[in-house]
Amino acid sequence: MSVSSFPTHALSVDADYPQLKEYVIANTGLAYYVDKDAQLADNIAKRITQLGLPGCAAYLRLLLADELDGVELDKLIALLTIGETFFFRHHEAFDALRDVVFPDLIRRNQSIRKLRIWSAGCSIGAEPYSIAILLKRDLAHLLLGWDITIIATDINRDFLDRARAGKYEDWAFRSVPEEIKTACFGRTGKSWTIDPQYQECISFQYHNLVKDPCPTLRNHVDSFDLILCRNVTIYFSQDTIRNLVQELYLNMIEGGWLLVGHSEPNMEIYRSFRAVNLVGAVLYQKTTEPGAASPWTMPVLPAPFSEPFKFGPVPTVPSVPSPVVAPKFPAGRERKVSRAPVLVPTPELTAIQAMADQGDLEKAAKLCERLLEREKLNPAVHFYYALVLEQMGRRSETQEALRRAIYLDRSFIIAHYYLGLIQQRLRQSKDAFRCFRNVLTLLSGLHEDQTIPAGDEFTAGELRQLTQMHMEALPRT
Repeated sequence: MSVSSFPTHALSVDADYPQLKEYVIANTGLAYYVDKDAQLADNIAKRITQLGLPGCAAYLRLLLADELDGVELDKLIALLTIGETFFFRHHEAFDALRDVVFPDLIRRNQSIRKLRIWSAGCSIGAEPYSIAILLKRDLAHLLLGWDITIIATDINRDFLDRARAGKYEDWAFRSVPEEIKTACFGRTGKSWTIDPQYQECISFQYHNLVKDPCPTLRNHVDSFDLILCRNVTIYFSQDTIRNLVQELYLNMIEGGWLLVGHSEPNMEIYRSFRAVNLVGAVLYQKTTEPGAASPWTMPVLPAPFSEPFKFGPVPTVPSVPSPVVAPKFPAGRERKVSRAPVLVPTPELTAIQAMADQGDLEKAAKLCERLLEREKLNPAVHFYYALVLEQMGRRSETQEALRRAIYLDRSFIIAHYYLGLIQQRLRQSKDAFRCFRNVLTLLSGLHEDQTIPAGDEFTAGELRQLTQMHMEALPRT
């Protein structure tokens, strides 16, 4: 049989096909293909033909050998997943977000002035961009000065590349009013490119819902206010869905909201949430009183502001708990002062973290500044100061504080990592790549299970994996 034209029907008699099928489904969660061998076999046959392999056993060996990088599995996923989507898909859901969900979250978060949103299975980006447009056009008067982060993830890297480019054909706008289309997108030949202002708050990242931890860990977002996971679980088995829903629940704030596809409601699966029935949509809210569907009363909102709306800084780096690294000095630098004591943590750092957690950032910043007056050579204090400054939106000062921490301790792994995260969000790709490369270099001598100082209980293995993911998410040059 010629491998240049490996036929789909050959897989049905290939003894290794069941094992290959089991591997693919287990590593992607795509249980949709359990009883759809014709479609699965067709796509696998395409890859076997393209690679010139003799059959399923050889292809499985390739997948196993490539597990660390996952490049080949990504290429197969690109064939198995569907990217057909459009802006403001199922308009009743967006009406519910505009009229009920976001007003409720705005009321709840008024003291901290933050919104954290996750678009899981974002495909080519229409959903997160629709959210950004809704927030900036319809709710701008309520979100003046707020810090808004939208994390958009998908298992298909090709989709993510298209999402970052922000270019779409006319078909993607089939449910969008012409006024929105022309106001939020610019014509580029036969396609439309989204206005950059709607990209500012969005971070597109690779994520496997079945295998990877929630991106709260990866991006240091405390918890999500809203998670959209629409038309994703239709691919998964019931056990996988249960595990995923539990993970989503644990990574949401109390009172947070979950939006699934309009054909996906399931009271048994979502029993931890309270179901809220709205016109044309069912949403789920995390509450201490879950159970049957409940009526919903729209909150009373303040009058619109007249000032223009601006998104807050992205990302917000949360305060990091102890242990805090002891200060060190760069190699070859003369120590002109005595070494500062080990911080484990001090009452001052504990107070700074408590103030930041409560949203009292001005007091936290002033306490950092007073502490720096007597411990200016302590990298840990500069690091805490950077975390507070980032939450205040003082971007340039945040980067400078992290750079000072790194200058005082070149081996301060988590400071390199946070600096890389910020530079990645600010689209300083080359600088971010250098920071992430430094992280990997510093991790190279550590055991996989070793805990990273000041690293929010990250192990070296976990941080290595997350850093590699971030590097892969940087624009390709």
